[in-house]
Amino acid sequence: MPKALHDFTSQESVAPYIKAAAADTTNGNDACRAVHMTGTSASVNLTVGGSVVAFWLIKGHTYPICATKASDAGVVFLY
Repeated sequence: MPKALHDFTSQESVAPYIKAAAADTTNGNDACRAVHMTGTSASVNLTVGGSVVAFWLIKGHTYPICATKASDAGVVFLY
């Protein structure tokens, strides 16, 4: 079963982000606590809970989405 946002403890959920990783568009990343869009605003496919979901991400914004893969290299995974 893939890790989801509800699988983080309450301490993990409210703690500041301590690590960031660029999106690996080929192999994916570990499940993150949020994603941040550094590239141009675009429709990005994110793998969430094992399913691919399209999101419109706006440059400079952080979204509390637990994802494991992104279709755009401009996405940063926050842990």
